Amino acid sequence: QQVLSHGTAIHIDLNTSDFAAARGAHTGKQVMRAELGTRREKQAEYSLSQLIGLGLRHIKWVGVTPYPILDLQGRIIGLLAGQPGSGYSEALKAAFQLIMLEGKAAGLGARSPEGAHTRGGFPAFNIGVTEGNGNGIAVALGGNGMGDVLRQLVGHEVIVRMAQYHNATFSLWAPRVYNRYETTMKTMYSKLPYLPNDFKGGVFVAAAFNF
Repeated sequence: QQVLSHGTAIHIDLNTSDFAAARGAHTGKQVMRAELGTRREKQAEYSLSQLIGLGLRHIKWVGVTPYPILDLQGRIIGLLAGQPGSGYSEALKAAFQLIMLEGKAAGLGARSPEGAHTRGGFPAFNIGVTEGNGNGIAVALGGNGMGDVLRQLVGHEVIVRMAQYHNATFSLWAPRVYNRYETTMKTMYSKLPYLPNDFKGGVFVAAAFNF
């Protein structure tokens, strides 16, 4: 309420009730190659003035103050979460350095076999639980040979602090969705107790690390 009363909300000219995802079960479809543009177009870099010229809006933000994103109905549909203070920015830098060091020790980098990907020139590895890729039941993510490193990372104090802040922010700004996540997570672990729980104290059960 304090944030909203100060007018620090971002309003967008969209009614999210019209989105396909708002009308029940929804799966995003992979776009056709022609829709993605040429390789040169996909890799093009734009200046700020060029992006504004394309119709985008520039919102100046230093990454500290929370900014909720509201649709035409005043519903919070997104959030720039900001930072909680108390040395959090230093913790983020420490987390980045930790991930880069672990990646370097494992021989990972933009030129490693795992680095060449449409998401960008960096390897990414997942840990936790997923039901994606056509699985009919939740399964554990193996980490593709990086399991031990990933488990060490999720247990490190700076990574734990990041996860705790993400979890607290989610529960504050989207309490009903958070409760749905929490109920679903508890149900899953009660029925599939053999699944790993790498993120105790939160409702997120998986994470991706970019090296």
